[in-house]
Amino acid sequence: MAEERLQTDILIIGGGAAGLNAALSAREAGREVVIMDKAVIERSGHFAGGIDHFAAYLNTGPSWDTREAYLDFTARSARGATNLEVVEKIYCDQLNTAIKRFDAVGCSLRRSDNTFFRTQSYGQPGPWWINFNGKRLKPLLGQAVRKAGCRVLDRVVTADILINEGQVCGAAGFHIRSGTFYVVQAKAVLIATGGTNRLYQNPTGLSFNCWMCPANTGDGEAIAYRAGARLANVEYLRMTLIPRGFSAAGLNALVGMGGILVNGTGEAFMKRYDPLGMKGPRYKLVEGVLGEIKAHRGPVFIDCRHLDPEALTHLVATLSYDKDTFPDFFEQKGIDLSRDLLEIATSEGMQGGPNEVCGSGIKIDADCATNVPGLFAAGNSADQCRSLHMATTSGIRAGCTMATYAANTDARGLPVYQPQLDGIRQRIYGPLNESRSMDWREFEDVLQRILTEGMGPVRSAWGMKQAWQNLDLLEKWKNEVRARTYHDLCRTQEVYNMLTVARCMITAARYRKESRFGQCHSRLDYPQTDDERWLGQIAVDRDTTGNPRTQFLPINYD
Repeated sequence: MAEERLQTDILIIGGGAAGLNAALSAREAGREVVIMDKAVIERSGHFAGGIDHFAAYLNTGPSWDTREAYLDFTARSARGATNLEVVEKIYCDQLNTAIKRFDAVGCSLRRSDNTFFRTQSYGQPGPWWINFNGKRLKPLLGQAVRKAGCRVLDRVVTADILINEGQVCGAAGFHIRSGTFYVVQAKAVLIATGGTNRLYQNPTGLSFNCWMCPANTGDGEAIAYRAGARLANVEYLRMTLIPRGFSAAGLNALVGMGGILVNGTGEAFMKRYDPLGMKGPRYKLVEGVLGEIKAHRGPVFIDCRHLDPEALTHLVATLSYDKDTFPDFFEQKGIDLSRDLLEIATSEGMQGGPNEVCGSGIKIDADCATNVPGLFAAGNSADQCRSLHMATTSGIRAGCTMATYAANTDARGLPVYQPQLDGIRQRIYGPLNESRSMDWREFEDVLQRILTEGMGPVRSAWGMKQAWQNLDLLEKWKNEVRARTYHDLCRTQEVYNMLTVARCMITAARYRKESRFGQCHSRLDYPQTDDERWLGQIAVDRDTTGNPRTQFLPINYD
């Protein structure tokens, strides 16, 4: 198999919003940058097809439009999962730079009259969501990093981080078309590969028809965990509401513009589940829909018929910013939002943070650094970051801090530990062995069923124990998964990484003996939120035998 070796100051794994913003900031600081992405950076990641919202306080005068209000809301809405010192450094301190970055790459958050179109949803105290046309944001960011002089390795899957003398010194991976083995030595490595999707059965029966990017399969979390990094907030299940039978982003736009959830009797029911009603957190909206269906008051619809024509026109236009085929869905179903109700269902589950201001994944500090020297994380891969606003700001913060770190370390000169490299190569190409008999799709299907049955919106000690035992049975087949092409090798890496994340998720969920954030972590055997014992994070890392272990990290909000 062909091999290519490179050297750089900074290696960025993942070319999404966080990774590309980190690359631009690192280049501005004069560092050499290599980006590895398993797709093509102009159209990869969660918002590859576009995006329509960015959360920001703008200091326009009202008390809700300030840094203090944002931090207060974050502390209340993500209590027990968020570290305010980290949030302030990676979001608040970088927010103005982030807004300027949008202008610099040619995708302004402003309208033609220089104003912002702002909406309110998900429990926010004011209209923090800036509604904008982000259809071209990803290509523009991709073009900007190429122009800045970054070397981009498109279609290269990262298999593992390279460690020598307890310090990160690069990463290894392979090209999904040629099979070429890549070894990149670096002083610092950033993981920015997004969250973990495709872990749960999809209501449509189509695994790749998911709410978020189906290529985000916990790769970064898994390779960081294998490198010795701690994960946090990974016990939380994330779900949203989607048009029945069609996974598409758009709930924020529908709710922000004034859409109302109604049950099968026509009743607007959300006040029954949260005092804020339709302005409540996303997980409360999901809880409301699940509750109505369970109580046999379904089906559930979203009603936009009361919106004024101008607002409705804006809503319909912006729904396609995230997913081009949304208007096609309406047309083929014969749905006119000014006249018809839109039936709503819950999405598939995924491993994710509890809300829009707090994430899950690799535990980071205020510099976006992990507990492993030289390893950093940003965006949805990190435990404190969620959504475009924090992916952008954490990327900017990480790029700056990594540039400083790289200027003060000689890790680039560390030799690659050859036995580790040989093990990675063997694991990567092993599935090409013709004696293997299991298709990666079969392995993924079983994994999804195990998580759906044992780690869904309602959990118990018994159910999670069964899920763990079933993963033990599934893992016996791990070395039977076969790849017929290099693209299949990418899929085998994904299912291996999803299995790793599933293990960490169950470990943390079993340890947290309480319920928190509604359906995100709801235990039948511990139904109450217990701040006295569980106000903090469950950190998961790897013990000396390779198994996940837990540690409770209390958070003081005083």
